Amino acid sequence: MLPRSIRHIQRLAARPIQPVTIQQLLARSASVSEESHVQHARWIREEMPVRLAHRLSDYLQLPFVVVCNTRFHEVFRLFLHAFETLVESPDIHDPKDVEEFSVMLRSLVRGNDDTVHMLQEGYGKLQALMDGLIELDSFLNQTFFTRIGNRVLAEHFLAVHKARSTSSTDDCGVVDPKCSPAETVRELSRSLGELCIELYGDKPKVTLDGELDTELSFVPEHLSFMLQEILKNALRATLERHMRADGPIPPVTVSIMKGSFDVTIKVSDCGGGMRQEKLKSVWRYGYTSTKDSQRGDDLSGLCGQDDASMRQLAGYGFGLPLSRVYAQYFGGDIHVQSMH
Repeated sequence: MLPRSIRHIQRLAARPIQPVTIQQLLARSASVSEESHVQHARWIREEMPVRLAHRLSDYLQLPFVVVCNTRFHEVFRLFLHAFETLVESPDIHDPKDVEEFSVMLRSLVRGNDDTVHMLQEGYGKLQALMDGLIELDSFLNQTFFTRIGNRVLAEHFLAVHKARSTSSTDDCGVVDPKCSPAETVRELSRSLGELCIELYGDKPKVTLDGELDTELSFVPEHLSFMLQEILKNALRATLERHMRADGPIPPVTVSIMKGSFDVTIKVSDCGGGMRQEKLKSVWRYGYTSTKDSQRGDDLSGLCGQDDASMRQLAGYGFGLPLSRVYAQYFGGDIHVQSMH
Protein backbone atom coordinates (compact mmCIF):
# COMPACT_ATOMS: atom_id res chain seq x y z
CA MET A 1 0.00 0.00 0.00
CA LEU A 2 1.33 3.42 -0.95
CA PRO A 3 1.72 6.13 1.72
CA ARG A 4 -0.73 8.37 -0.17
CA SER A 5 -3.35 5.62 0.10
CA ILE A 6 -2.81 5.40 3.86
CA ARG A 7 -3.19 9.16 4.24
CA HIS A 8 -6.34 9.14 2.13
CA ILE A 9 -7.78 6.25 4.16
CA GLN A 10 -7.05 8.04 7.44
CA ARG A 11 -8.59 11.27 6.16
CA LEU A 12 -11.85 9.61 5.03
CA ALA A 13 -12.00 7.35 8.11
CA ALA A 14 -12.25 10.51 10.20
CA ARG A 15 -15.62 11.27 8.59
CA PRO A 16 -18.80 9.80 10.11
CA ILE A 17 -20.71 7.11 8.23
CA GLN A 18 -24.13 8.27 7.11
CA PRO A 19 -26.80 5.72 8.14
CA VAL A 20 -29.45 4.70 5.64
CA THR A 21 -33.04 3.76 6.46
CA ILE A 22 -35.61 1.67 4.60
CA GLN A 23 -37.62 4.86 4.00
CA GLN A 24 -34.63 6.53 2.35
CA LEU A 25 -34.11 3.54 0.07
CA LEU A 26 -37.78 3.58 -0.93
CA ALA A 27 -37.49 7.29 -1.71
CA ARG A 28 -34.63 6.50 -4.13
CA SER A 29 -36.78 4.38 -6.42
CA ALA A 30 -36.87 4.11 -10.21
CA SER A 31 -39.53 6.82 -10.39
CA VAL A 32 -37.27 9.70 -9.32
CA SER A 33 -36.20 12.42 -11.73
CA GLU A 34 -33.09 12.16 -13.83
CA GLU A 35 -31.40 14.82 -11.71
CA SER A 36 -32.19 12.90 -8.52
CA HIS A 37 -30.80 9.69 -10.02
CA VAL A 38 -27.56 11.46 -10.91
CA GLN A 39 -27.38 12.82 -7.35
CA HIS A 40 -28.00 9.29 -6.04
CA ALA A 41 -25.01 7.96 -8.01
CA ARG A 42 -22.86 10.88 -6.89
CA TRP A 43 -23.73 10.28 -3.23
CA ILE A 44 -22.84 6.57 -3.44
CA ARG A 45 -19.51 7.43 -5.07
CA GLU A 46 -18.76 9.71 -2.09
CA GLU A 47 -20.21 7.59 0.73
CA MET A 48 -18.88 4.10 -0.05
CA PRO A 49 -15.19 5.08 0.18
CA VAL A 50 -15.85 6.57 3.64
CA ARG A 51 -17.30 3.26 4.83
CA LEU A 52 -14.43 1.30 3.29
CA ALA A 53 -11.91 3.68 4.87
CA HIS A 54 -13.28 2.91 8.34
CA ARG A 55 -12.76 -0.80 7.83
CA LEU A 56 -9.35 -0.42 6.18
CA SER A 57 -8.30 1.71 9.14
CA ASP A 58 -9.40 -1.12 11.46
CA TYR A 59 -7.38 -3.57 9.38
CA LEU A 60 -4.25 -1.47 9.87
CA GLN A 61 -4.63 -1.87 13.64
CA LEU A 62 -4.99 -5.66 13.65
CA PRO A 63 -2.25 -7.91 15.09
CA PHE A 64 0.40 -8.85 12.54
CA VAL A 65 -0.54 -12.55 12.68
CA VAL A 66 -4.10 -11.70 11.58
CA VAL A 67 -3.07 -9.51 8.66
CA CYS A 68 -0.68 -12.24 7.53
CA ASN A 69 -3.52 -14.76 7.36
CA THR A 70 -4.03 -15.50 3.66
CA ARG A 71 -7.82 -15.12 3.63
CA PHE A 72 -7.89 -11.99 5.81
CA HIS A 73 -5.26 -10.46 3.55
CA GLU A 74 -7.30 -11.29 0.46
CA VAL A 75 -10.30 -9.47 1.93
CA PHE A 76 -8.09 -6.51 2.80
CA ARG A 77 -6.89 -6.37 -0.80
CA LEU A 78 -10.49 -6.51 -2.07
CA PHE A 79 -11.50 -3.64 0.23
CA LEU A 80 -8.45 -1.63 -0.79
CA HIS A 81 -9.12 -2.24 -4.49
CA ALA A 82 -12.74 -1.12 -4.09
CA PHE A 83 -11.63 1.96 -2.14
CA GLU A 84 -9.03 3.03 -4.70
CA THR A 85 -11.34 2.31 -7.64
CA LEU A 86 -14.08 4.50 -6.17
CA VAL A 87 -11.90 7.43 -5.11
CA GLU A 88 -10.13 7.47 -8.47
CA SER A 89 -13.33 7.21 -10.50
CA PRO A 90 -14.35 10.34 -12.46
CA ASP A 91 -16.93 12.78 -11.15
CA ILE A 92 -20.56 12.16 -12.07
CA HIS A 93 -22.35 14.97 -13.91
CA ASP A 94 -24.86 13.43 -16.32
CA PRO A 95 -26.64 10.17 -17.31
CA LYS A 96 -23.65 9.03 -19.37
CA ASP A 97 -21.42 9.30 -16.30
CA VAL A 98 -24.05 7.39 -14.30
CA GLU A 99 -23.99 4.54 -16.82
CA GLU A 100 -20.20 4.29 -16.67
CA PHE A 101 -20.33 4.39 -12.87
CA SER A 102 -22.92 1.59 -12.78
CA VAL A 103 -20.68 -0.69 -14.87
CA MET A 104 -17.77 -0.09 -12.51
CA LEU A 105 -19.95 -0.54 -9.41
CA ARG A 106 -21.41 -3.82 -10.67
CA SER A 107 -17.88 -5.17 -11.16
CA LEU A 108 -16.93 -4.22 -7.59
CA VAL A 109 -20.04 -5.91 -6.17
CA ARG A 110 -19.32 -9.15 -8.02
CA GLY A 111 -15.70 -9.07 -6.92
CA ASN A 112 -16.72 -9.00 -3.24
CA ASP A 113 -19.25 -11.85 -3.36
CA ASP A 114 -17.09 -14.29 -1.42
CA THR A 115 -15.79 -12.14 1.44
CA VAL A 116 -17.92 -13.80 4.15
CA HIS A 117 -16.61 -17.25 3.23
CA MET A 118 -13.04 -15.89 3.09
CA LEU A 119 -13.25 -14.40 6.58
CA GLN A 120 -14.98 -17.51 7.89
CA GLU A 121 -12.22 -19.74 6.56
CA GLY A 122 -9.45 -17.40 7.70
CA TYR A 123 -10.92 -17.05 11.19
CA GLY A 124 -11.16 -20.84 11.54
CA LYS A 125 -7.46 -21.18 10.75
CA LEU A 126 -6.55 -18.39 13.16
CA GLN A 127 -8.57 -19.99 15.96
CA ALA A 128 -6.85 -23.32 15.33
CA LEU A 129 -3.43 -21.64 15.27
CA MET A 130 -3.88 -19.32 18.24
CA ASP A 131 -6.18 -21.56 20.33
CA GLY A 132 -8.64 -18.73 20.99
CA LEU A 133 -5.99 -16.19 22.07
CA ILE A 134 -7.19 -13.60 19.51
CA GLU A 135 -10.68 -12.12 19.85
CA LEU A 136 -12.00 -10.64 16.61
CA ASP A 137 -15.74 -10.49 17.25
CA SER A 138 -15.87 -6.68 17.31
CA PHE A 139 -13.76 -6.41 14.16
CA LEU A 140 -15.91 -8.96 12.32
CA ASN A 141 -19.14 -7.28 13.43
CA GLN A 142 -17.97 -3.93 12.07
CA THR A 143 -16.61 -5.51 8.88
CA PHE A 144 -19.88 -7.32 8.15
CA PHE A 145 -21.90 -4.23 9.09
CA THR A 146 -20.00 -2.24 6.46
CA ARG A 147 -20.25 -5.04 3.89
CA ILE A 148 -24.01 -5.24 4.37
CA GLY A 149 -24.35 -1.47 4.09
CA ASN A 150 -22.24 -1.14 0.97
CA ARG A 151 -24.01 -4.02 -0.75
CA VAL A 152 -27.39 -2.55 0.10
CA LEU A 153 -26.35 0.84 -1.33
CA ALA A 154 -24.75 -0.65 -4.44
CA GLU A 155 -27.33 -3.31 -5.23
CA HIS A 156 -30.21 -0.91 -4.61
CA PHE A 157 -28.72 1.67 -6.96
CA LEU A 158 -27.98 -0.96 -9.62
CA ALA A 159 -31.52 -2.40 -9.39
CA VAL A 160 -33.04 1.07 -9.69
CA HIS A 161 -30.72 1.98 -12.55
CA LYS A 162 -31.64 -1.19 -14.45
CA ALA A 163 -35.35 -0.57 -13.85
CA ARG A 164 -35.06 2.96 -15.23
CA SER A 165 -33.44 1.63 -18.40
CA THR A 166 -36.47 -0.64 -18.95
CA SER A 167 -39.02 2.01 -17.89
CA SER A 168 -40.06 -0.02 -14.83
CA THR A 169 -40.70 3.07 -12.74
CA ASP A 170 -42.57 1.16 -10.01
CA ASP A 171 -39.42 -0.81 -9.07
CA CYS A 172 -38.31 -0.22 -5.45
CA GLY A 173 -34.82 -1.67 -5.77
CA VAL A 174 -33.74 -4.17 -3.11
CA VAL A 175 -36.64 -3.26 -0.79
CA ASP A 176 -39.96 -5.09 -1.04
CA PRO A 177 -42.67 -2.81 0.39
CA LYS A 178 -44.88 -5.89 0.88
CA CYS A 179 -42.38 -8.37 2.28
CA SER A 180 -44.26 -11.28 3.91
CA PRO A 181 -42.57 -13.04 6.87
CA ALA A 182 -45.14 -15.85 6.73
CA GLU A 183 -44.40 -16.60 3.08
CA THR A 184 -40.66 -16.52 3.77
CA VAL A 185 -41.11 -19.05 6.60
CA ARG A 186 -43.20 -21.32 4.35
CA GLU A 187 -40.51 -21.32 1.64
CA LEU A 188 -37.74 -22.00 4.16
CA SER A 189 -39.69 -24.77 5.89
CA ARG A 190 -39.90 -26.62 2.58
CA SER A 191 -36.21 -26.34 1.69
CA LEU A 192 -34.92 -26.95 5.22
CA GLY A 193 -37.38 -29.80 5.69
CA GLU A 194 -35.89 -31.53 2.66
CA LEU A 195 -32.41 -31.04 4.11
CA CYS A 196 -33.50 -32.53 7.45
CA ILE A 197 -34.90 -35.61 5.71
CA GLU A 198 -31.69 -35.98 3.71
CA LEU A 199 -29.52 -35.80 6.85
CA TYR A 200 -31.73 -37.35 9.54
CA GLY A 201 -34.45 -39.24 7.68
CA ASP A 202 -37.15 -37.15 9.37
CA LYS A 203 -38.18 -33.55 9.96
CA PRO A 204 -40.11 -31.51 12.51
CA LYS A 205 -43.18 -29.70 11.24
CA VAL A 206 -42.92 -25.91 11.11
CA THR A 207 -46.18 -24.33 12.26
CA LEU A 208 -47.17 -20.68 11.83
CA ASP A 209 -49.42 -18.65 14.07
CA GLY A 210 -50.19 -15.02 14.82
CA GLU A 211 -50.88 -12.30 12.27
CA LEU A 212 -49.96 -14.22 9.13
CA ASP A 213 -51.10 -11.48 6.75
CA THR A 214 -48.42 -9.11 8.13
CA GLU A 215 -46.39 -7.26 5.49
CA LEU A 216 -43.54 -4.84 5.97
CA SER A 217 -41.04 -2.85 3.92
CA PHE A 218 -37.80 -4.80 4.14
CA VAL A 219 -35.00 -6.41 2.14
CA PRO A 220 -36.29 -9.96 1.42
CA GLU A 221 -32.80 -11.46 1.16
CA HIS A 222 -31.94 -10.19 4.65
CA LEU A 223 -35.13 -11.58 6.19
CA SER A 224 -34.63 -14.93 4.48
CA PHE A 225 -31.02 -15.22 5.68
CA MET A 226 -31.91 -14.43 9.32
CA LEU A 227 -34.90 -16.78 9.44
CA GLN A 228 -32.95 -19.53 7.70
CA GLU A 229 -30.17 -19.47 10.30
CA ILE A 230 -32.60 -19.40 13.24
CA LEU A 231 -34.78 -22.17 11.81
CA LYS A 232 -31.76 -24.33 11.03
CA ASN A 233 -30.73 -24.18 14.69
CA ALA A 234 -34.27 -24.89 15.89
CA LEU A 235 -34.82 -27.84 13.55
CA ARG A 236 -31.49 -29.48 14.32
CA ALA A 237 -31.88 -29.09 18.09
CA THR A 238 -35.39 -30.55 17.95
CA LEU A 239 -34.31 -33.53 15.85
CA GLU A 240 -31.24 -34.35 17.94
CA ARG A 241 -33.30 -34.29 21.15
CA HIS A 242 -36.31 -36.29 19.96
CA MET A 243 -35.14 -38.57 17.14
CA ARG A 244 -34.73 -41.59 19.44
CA ALA A 245 -37.49 -40.74 21.88
CA ASP A 246 -40.90 -42.39 21.85
CA GLY A 247 -43.70 -40.38 20.30
CA PRO A 248 -43.86 -37.81 17.50
CA ILE A 249 -41.25 -35.13 16.96
CA PRO A 250 -42.63 -31.82 18.32
CA PRO A 251 -43.06 -28.95 15.87
CA VAL A 252 -41.07 -25.74 15.58
CA THR A 253 -43.48 -22.83 15.97
CA VAL A 254 -43.07 -19.45 14.31
CA SER A 255 -45.29 -16.65 15.68
CA ILE A 256 -45.68 -13.34 13.85
CA MET A 257 -46.75 -10.30 15.87
CA LYS A 258 -47.29 -6.87 14.37
CA GLY A 259 -46.93 -3.80 16.57
CA SER A 260 -47.56 -0.13 15.87
CA PHE A 261 -43.99 0.48 14.69
CA ASP A 262 -42.37 -2.95 14.41
CA VAL A 263 -42.82 -6.64 13.65
CA THR A 264 -41.73 -9.39 16.04
CA ILE A 265 -41.05 -12.93 14.80
CA LYS A 266 -40.73 -15.54 17.54
CA VAL A 267 -39.28 -18.99 16.81
CA SER A 268 -39.96 -21.61 19.51
CA ASP A 269 -38.64 -25.16 19.61
CA CYS A 270 -38.42 -28.12 21.99
CA GLY A 271 -34.72 -28.69 21.48
CA GLY A 272 -33.85 -28.81 25.18
CA GLY A 273 -32.46 -25.30 25.52
CA MET A 274 -28.89 -24.34 26.29
CA ARG A 275 -26.97 -23.92 29.52
CA GLN A 276 -26.47 -20.32 30.60
CA GLU A 277 -22.68 -20.45 30.24
CA LYS A 278 -23.04 -21.59 26.63
CA LEU A 279 -25.83 -19.15 25.79
CA LYS A 280 -23.38 -16.22 25.67
CA SER A 281 -21.19 -18.11 23.22
CA VAL A 282 -23.81 -18.26 20.45
CA TRP A 283 -22.95 -14.67 19.47
CA ARG A 284 -19.24 -15.44 19.14
CA TYR A 285 -17.95 -16.05 15.62
CA GLY A 286 -16.72 -19.59 15.13
CA TYR A 287 -18.80 -21.10 17.93
CA THR A 288 -20.96 -24.03 16.91
CA SER A 289 -22.85 -26.51 19.05
CA THR A 290 -22.16 -29.25 16.49
CA LYS A 291 -19.01 -30.22 18.36
CA ASP A 292 -20.99 -30.60 21.58
CA SER A 293 -23.76 -32.65 20.01
CA GLN A 294 -21.26 -35.01 18.39
CA ARG A 295 -19.56 -35.97 21.65
CA GLY A 296 -20.47 -39.21 23.34
CA ASP A 297 -23.84 -40.44 22.08
CA ASP A 298 -23.29 -39.63 18.43
CA LEU A 299 -26.55 -39.19 16.51
CA SER A 300 -24.76 -37.98 13.39
CA GLY A 301 -22.75 -41.17 13.22
CA LEU A 302 -25.90 -43.20 13.74
CA CYS A 303 -27.51 -41.52 10.76
CA GLY A 304 -24.44 -42.01 8.59
CA GLN A 305 -23.63 -38.31 8.30
CA ASP A 306 -20.15 -36.95 7.83
CA ASP A 307 -18.99 -33.58 9.13
CA ALA A 308 -19.32 -31.90 5.72
CA SER A 309 -22.95 -32.97 5.44
CA MET A 310 -23.78 -31.76 8.94
CA ARG A 311 -22.30 -28.35 8.12
CA GLN A 312 -25.19 -27.77 5.70
CA LEU A 313 -27.57 -27.67 8.67
CA ALA A 314 -25.28 -26.70 11.56
CA GLY A 315 -23.08 -24.16 9.77
CA TYR A 316 -19.62 -22.95 10.75
CA GLY A 317 -20.47 -20.74 13.69
CA PHE A 318 -21.06 -17.56 11.68
CA GLY A 319 -24.80 -17.87 11.09
CA LEU A 320 -26.28 -16.46 14.31
CA PRO A 321 -23.81 -13.61 14.93
CA LEU A 322 -24.02 -12.58 11.28
CA SER A 323 -27.83 -12.76 11.42
CA ARG A 324 -27.80 -10.38 14.36
CA VAL A 325 -25.69 -7.91 12.38
CA TYR A 326 -28.26 -8.11 9.56
CA ALA A 327 -31.06 -7.45 12.07
CA GLN A 328 -29.25 -4.54 13.71
CA TYR A 329 -28.41 -2.87 10.41
CA PHE A 330 -31.95 -1.51 10.06
CA GLY A 331 -32.53 -1.03 13.79
CA GLY A 332 -33.78 -4.49 14.77
CA ASP A 333 -32.21 -7.22 16.91
CA ILE A 334 -32.23 -10.93 17.72
CA HIS A 335 -32.67 -12.24 21.26
CA VAL A 336 -32.27 -15.81 22.47
CA GLN A 337 -34.14 -17.08 25.54
CA SER A 338 -33.29 -20.59 26.70
CA MET A 339 -35.50 -22.75 28.89
CA HIS A 340 -32.85 -25.39 29.66
